[in-house]
Amino acid sequence: MQSDRLLSVYSSNIQIALRGCAFLAGFGFAMTGAAQAETLVTGPSPFALCTADDVANQPGTVYPNAEVEPWVDANPANPANLIAGWQQDRWSDGGARGDLAGYSFDGGATWVTSVPPGITKCTGGPFERASDPWVTISPNGTAYFNSLAFQNNEQPCNTGGDNAILVNKSTNGGVTWGAPISIVTDTDGRLFNDKNSMTADPVSNAHVYAVWDKLIDFTVPSSCTSSTARVANASRNGDGVANARDRLRKLRSGGPINPATIFTGPTFFSRTTDGGATWEPEKMIFDPGSNAQTINNLIAVQPNGTVIDFFTHLLNNGSVKLGMVKSNDRGAHFGPLSHAFGMVVTNTGTLTPDAREPVRDANILFDVAVDRENGNLYVVWQDGSLGNVDRVHFSMSTNGGNSWSPSIKINATPASKSKYREQAFIPSVEVGANHRVFVTYYDFRNDTSNGQELTDYWAISCDPAAGANCRMKSAWGNEKRLTSNSFDMLDAPVARGHFLGDYQGLVNAGGTVKAVFGKAVSDNVNDMFATTVP
Repeated sequence: MQSDRLLSVYSSNIQIALRGCAFLAGFGFAMTGAAQAETLVTGPSPFALCTADDVANQPGTVYPNAEVEPWVDANPANPANLIAGWQQDRWSDGGARGDLAGYSFDGGATWVTSVPPGITKCTGGPFERASDPWVTISPNGTAYFNSLAFQNNEQPCNTGGDNAILVNKSTNGGVTWGAPISIVTDTDGRLFNDKNSMTADPVSNAHVYAVWDKLIDFTVPSSCTSSTARVANASRNGDGVANARDRLRKLRSGGPINPATIFTGPTFFSRTTDGGATWEPEKMIFDPGSNAQTINNLIAVQPNGTVIDFFTHLLNNGSVKLGMVKSNDRGAHFGPLSHAFGMVVTNTGTLTPDAREPVRDANILFDVAVDRENGNLYVVWQDGSLGNVDRVHFSMSTNGGNSWSPSIKINATPASKSKYREQAFIPSVEVGANHRVFVTYYDFRNDTSNGQELTDYWAISCDPAAGANCRMKSAWGNEKRLTSNSFDMLDAPVARGHFLGDYQGLVNAGGTVKAVFGKAVSDNVNDMFATTVP
């Protein structure tokens, strides 16, 4: 009953905020300039009046109106219907006050926010924080919103709190969402589910695939399973990516990793075969072994129905590889591990050009896309093989991942006297009409030494239909600026670095590629914007 009352109270506040969003959207709220016009996706935080999550007594700093980490999908039954998800009111030490959704029925020209209910306390749910929003849409238009939800540091022994992988469903284009179903909930303080994603089968309305890594910390006593005591410990909060980078640096430096098993991070999988009515019990589909883990598990489905789970494989010797396991029976069984290629991951990730402040980027992560007609697979990631500077690298496979083209750097960031202005980060990849491949990324090329760290978002493409060989660096061109004005990265909230999101949204909507991406618009405030990628 308490959660019902909370949802009712906050839903009225949310609707006020949504009316404001709709009003702005009606005027377009688009900025034009040397680049594509942008449309504002997000609006004022609906959580401004929420007290249910007891912000004052949680560790870390919360950033009201900081919207980060967008994902987007297009409705196959109506490509003008786009649905995005993002973290709303990000915390400095992991997660946000809630995950929100936005929908558009005009191809992204206007947006309205909607609230997947029952996740965090501010949306009538039991959890303090949410993270890793993910949206996927089945061929019949049924949408699924996937979230990681957790209690922040509420266990004894300096462990994390209860956490769950949840999914809400919408049958009206994202306007409203049903109550969440828990795919898995863990109350053992040694376990933390992380970096979830979800993929609807492109030819089956019944099948949707969920995948994530489960971090298991064997340094935590098994008795640490429940408590009301709050313990602030930054090394075991809901920020799995930051913690994975810390572990990787320790592995490379010969840090506190010994022959004993201190941690592991296997890949877990679940699926629905009845259109989201039920979800199969979680199962481990890859075990990386002692003091190693996976992260950033992403499912790609090929035209022949093969389900491939791609993941970053952090090995116990400090190396990083793109791993993959395949299923030929829609996820009922998965085959053995294969490695596509090695990833050269820098220890620092992206740093701002002048102040050298860290940027929370896609270091150790990647994005993957599949051509739904010919099955070609494309992967992009940050790679430091050229002078230990993070740049966007690309590889492709034309045989279902059995072999891969050599890694090439494809971002068009110009050379600079400062290597920090040559960095490119947080890449995304998508396949548009006629097999054309699009990649987006941020860089600092327009930065000057003026006290700001000016940042822009770009798109580049390769057109095989015009005879381009995407394996060649020379095939990549037609670069377009997607930000109509540069923004100051120093304005982005700090969450283990200035944070826009571990990923950004990019989707093929009926042959037209749409991007949803973040920009810092004022001190500690990010907004999400949408545009068409030309």
